[in-house]
Amino acid sequence: MQASKNAIKESVERFFLVLGFSLLFGIMIFPELRNGMGVALDAVFSPLIPLFGGNVLLVIFVLALLTGVYSALIQHYTIDWTLMEKAKEFQKRLRELQKEYLEAKRENNKFKMKKIEKERLELMKEQTQFSGEMLRQQMKPMAYISIITIPLFMWLYYFVSQNGEIMQAVFPLVGETDLTDWWFIFPYWVLWYIICSIPIGQLVRKFLELRR
Repeated sequence: MQASKNAIKESVERFFLVLGFSLLFGIMIFPELRNGMGVALDAVFSPLIPLFGGNVLLVIFVLALLTGVYSALIQHYTIDWTLMEKAKEFQKRLRELQKEYLEAKRENNKFKMKKIEKERLELMKEQTQFSGEMLRQQMKPMAYISIITIPLFMWLYYFVSQNGEIMQAVFPLVGETDLTDWWFIFPYWVLWYIICSIPIGQLVRKFLELRR
């Protein structure tokens, strides 16, 4: 029974991993996919704009708030933190062994050097056995987050591209500017999204870490 549940869980996880990365790479390769998502979601989200007084910056802030919160929650509840802690312990022990090896080398203690080298090889071999699962743990939340974030971001891209010429905002040290203008490598609407979402995500992660 437990084996059946694990098999179903793995199948579901594999499905969402494939879906998430398909979306991620799909929008890079197929421009029509980006536009299609934007047009489809515009019918859902555009009617909500008047609820925020037509303030596009406020709309972007709310979406950034939502993405920051659910990204932190997905990361918290999909990663095997026991495995992550084990990986940290391996790295810590490897650094300690490296330090001990250098000390033994300075003392020309060949017996100790040989002993440390043997332990280090055994440790690295054990670490290799779960390195694939470690990579999977790191990629899993990224795929899950992509499933929600990419469509939302594509709608924002579509909405701003259609209405950006009438959207202005005042930024510190810059003054009034169109949201479609660029600040280095980002349009200003993307910059505003990043400014809002990163601090929110960090706050939620810190809160969840305290509860762990």
